[in-house]
Amino acid sequence: MGAAQSMDDDDATVNREIFGDIGGDEVKRQTLSREELMDRLTKMIQACEGCEKVRVISVTRLDFPDKDGRNWSRSLVLDPAGVPPEVYSLGYGAVIGTAHETWNLK
Repeated sequence: MGAAQSMDDDDATVNREIFGDIGGDEVKRQTLSREELMDRLTKMIQACEGCEKVRVISVTRLDFPDKDGRNWSRSLVLDPAGVPPEVYSLGYGAVIGTAHETWNLK
């Protein structure tokens, strides 16, 4: 049989309150406007300790979706609002992977 992957186990570390719009075992990437994506990313980063004033000010659409269908870059432009890089980079790192798997640009 081999090792079976369980979505429940894989998602155990995801904060479901932030991603209130996803449910069930199969997650489908939700399409958002650029403004909505930046707003959600900002809220997620601001939820991280020390990053309460950090804002996402730009996301970059990829010319072509990647092999998994993602259509925006993991590289974000942030307004750190005086927060040191060693702090906001932790906030960014804590949220970008899940956000990139969850949302696409319209």
